[in-house]
Amino acid sequence: MTRRDLALAPLMPFAAAQQRKPRVACILNAYFPNSHADVFMSRLLEGYRLNGQSHRPRVEVASLYVDQFPYNDMARDQAEEYGVKIYPSAAEAVRLGGSKIAVDGVAIIGEHGDYPRTPRGNFMYPRRRRFDEVVDAMKADGRVVPLLNDKYFAYEWADARHMYDRVRELRIPFQCGSTLPLTWRRPPLEFAPGTRFDELLAVSFSDLEEHAYHAIELLQAMAERRAGGETGVAEVRYAEGDEVWKLAKEGLWSRPLLDAALTRRVNPAPPGKGQKPEAIFVRYNSGLRASIVNLNASTRDYLFAAKETGRAEPRSSCFYIQLYNHNHWSFMVRKFEDLVISRKQPDPPERTLVANGIMLAGLESRLRGGKLVATPEMAVSYRV
Repeated sequence: MTRRDLALAPLMPFAAAQQRKPRVACILNAYFPNSHADVFMSRLLEGYRLNGQSHRPRVEVASLYVDQFPYNDMARDQAEEYGVKIYPSAAEAVRLGGSKIAVDGVAIIGEHGDYPRTPRGNFMYPRRRRFDEVVDAMKADGRVVPLLNDKYFAYEWADARHMYDRVRELRIPFQCGSTLPLTWRRPPLEFAPGTRFDELLAVSFSDLEEHAYHAIELLQAMAERRAGGETGVAEVRYAEGDEVWKLAKEGLWSRPLLDAALTRRVNPAPPGKGQKPEAIFVRYNSGLRASIVNLNASTRDYLFAAKETGRAEPRSSCFYIQLYNHNHWSFMVRKFEDLVISRKQPDPPERTLVANGIMLAGLESRLRGGKLVATPEMAVSYRV
């Protein structure tokens, strides 16, 4: 037992400490300060605090695969500190260097690193490649284990659909998506399944591909609860600059919903530097309208507002993230531990598939100068 274990021993009963924890492999793009790998791995290795309580790791990190080692790499030092071996491939990591799957779960953290962008602006993160390496090993070895895929599926729709279909085909206990649907809502906000909406809106900031995606998925986590469930997306359109406000005046989206959302800001807004607003407008097959408005000069929070049918005032909330200590990631780590231990899928992967498609269509519309993009491929139906 290390000095660190001795210091934290009172947090875990002695008998529980003697039981072998489920072992997991972590497949990473790159591991450096404040990367997704860092804010996930540091909690998975060391434990975390959540809502005033300390939690020791319930799984053991048994192996790593790391694609890139930048100048500020943390992977090698962390692996040495925690006695974790870094393997030269994802397949070897999940087999612990042997001939069969030897772990009880896998986390693929396929964000960050030095990768090019597509013409539409997506980072070409090798999520499908790593997913296939892991899933091919599962299929070859005849053993399926729980799998986490951080954030969205892939930077091309065909790859995203391929990954989703393989999860269904092999019945993989699976978790994917953003931390935003999991985090604190200030004030608390939840909608019962079957709620009728007139319009939905989410607010984001920073890079459209990297950060507006989180707002897309939190919006989808609300939209999927509407009457009739999810039936897919009909069309998507991008706008920027003065066109965003012009379209509000024309009635394409609701400025009062944005005003209601902005009242929920928690983190201080930065001083404006003349950044242009951006927006992605969504029309679902059901007729529901939704907007994602990206406002770098007005917020450092992810916000949401909804106009419910028959209700005069919008309902709104901040999906709160702790910008500088990233403790909202504790929810993701807890979900992953639950997935490995219970083998039960916590949330519908269709949510991430739909959000992935909205993002891709929005970026495609931007590439085409704001033209409407029809999305017949996104006839995805599910209920929560």
